[in-house]
Amino acid sequence: MKPVAVAHQPLTLTDQVLALRAWRMPDMITYQHGTDEWWLTPLDDALPLIRLNRAGLELLTAMDGHMTVGELLGRFGKWVCGPDGQNGCWHLERWSLPNYSLCYYGTEPPAGGHRLNIKWDLLLQQIREGWSGRQGFEGGEHLVQFHTRDIAQHEGHFDTIETTVSHLFREPSEALQGLTYGRLLAKHLRRLGWWETKLRTLVEVGGGLGYVSRELAAELSPAERGGLRYVFLDLTPPFVKAQLKLAATAGWRCSGTQANAEWLPLRDASVDLVIDNENLADMTPVNLSRGELETGKGRTPVHQEAIDWIRRIRLPFDPNLPDEFVFNLGPVRFLAELWRVLKPGGRAILIEFGVETGWPEPVKLPGHTEYEVQYTHMRHAAKWLGFQEQYSALPKFLMIKPDTQVLCTGAAYAIQRFCQAMGKPFAIRAYTEKELAQALGPMLPKLSGCHYHAVSDPAWFGLWDFKVMVLEKPGAAPKPAFKETQGFRWYTQR
Repeated sequence: MKPVAVAHQPLTLTDQVLALRAWRMPDMITYQHGTDEWWLTPLDDALPLIRLNRAGLELLTAMDGHMTVGELLGRFGKWVCGPDGQNGCWHLERWSLPNYSLCYYGTEPPAGGHRLNIKWDLLLQQIREGWSGRQGFEGGEHLVQFHTRDIAQHEGHFDTIETTVSHLFREPSEALQGLTYGRLLAKHLRRLGWWETKLRTLVEVGGGLGYVSRELAAELSPAERGGLRYVFLDLTPPFVKAQLKLAATAGWRCSGTQANAEWLPLRDASVDLVIDNENLADMTPVNLSRGELETGKGRTPVHQEAIDWIRRIRLPFDPNLPDEFVFNLGPVRFLAELWRVLKPGGRAILIEFGVETGWPEPVKLPGHTEYEVQYTHMRHAAKWLGFQEQYSALPKFLMIKPDTQVLCTGAAYAIQRFCQAMGKPFAIRAYTEKELAQALGPMLPKLSGCHYHAVSDPAWFGLWDFKVMVLEKPGAAPKPAFKETQGFRWYTQR
């Protein structure tokens, strides 16, 4: 269940506020529900939909950066602006608050020309900090608590709290050549030769609701799946139940358990293949200080463990260290566990958002904070452990069509709320214009403000921030190979 955001008292329209100019939020979706009734969605979906009549719509449209709040108050303040009876003054007192985030009051226009560069992100940060319940650094204990205790059900979680790439592409998409994310992943693992040998144990860490397992089953032949046991490991009990249900329906012989990937409950050298999809940012971060690293003495056992890892693998650092920085301890622990549990010749694929330079930054989400993965550090640790390693951006690895136009995710959230109010289903996913028309039918012409981004555009979902690490543990037995010449078969060992 998503935590309730901090409530804000209505804004007092002082002379100072009345002198400010007003800009409406870009990318706003409006739905005309009736002849004289339009709907809007506040940023916080714990608040009810905003219902406007024509006067209210004119108030919203007038927020173009030219009119002051005082001018808007004089023009619309006494008018009833919605079917629920609230007047223009009521809306002017609330719309600029973080819970609504429908407009911005200021002396200057928001910096930049795109919604990702202007001050809406500051409002979003405020409301997310309210959801998370605390500001600043949140460590591994908080992340574990969120996933083990705060998530009571799986319904809607990946729609409104942790939307993932695999969730957006869980259904066939034009951007993925008409395939799903899981099926495309299976095809590219086939291209790498991962299905050529007989696999006995496949482990998926943090498998979401099980869609990847379902699509893997659809891609693999019965012979390839025969004798293969599919094991789910996840911190969140409701997710394990959903994974097992969907995987069993897809035909997998599967099992699952609640577990922390930083300490895998698996025997040494017992696993053929591990899939970890969009989980590394949920693993333990450590907020180290330069003094701790220089002296080699951590102020807590976890800090000391992080320092010991840094020194053990001889991780190089820029001499101009900041006073404080985040180190991805959990992902490094996970790499060490992968080395332990994989068989010789075993493989793993790790997918998550992250950076190659600098230090991991926090990403505030409802109820918790995730941290970027520093992939230069991860690659260094993987090689130190002994892995053969390959690395790529996710769109390049999956050969995603970069120019495919997909609906802005913010628009999808708004449309979902409109549909919920009418008792209609609408799934959050990556929609092309054609796919959205198929999903909405006659409702689509009543929507205004829908816009599309190229799937590779950072303004859509930042796909290029997602990286792929492909790992192989050396030591597999040599495979027999042969070639045929004039009817003779010549065998070699490689």
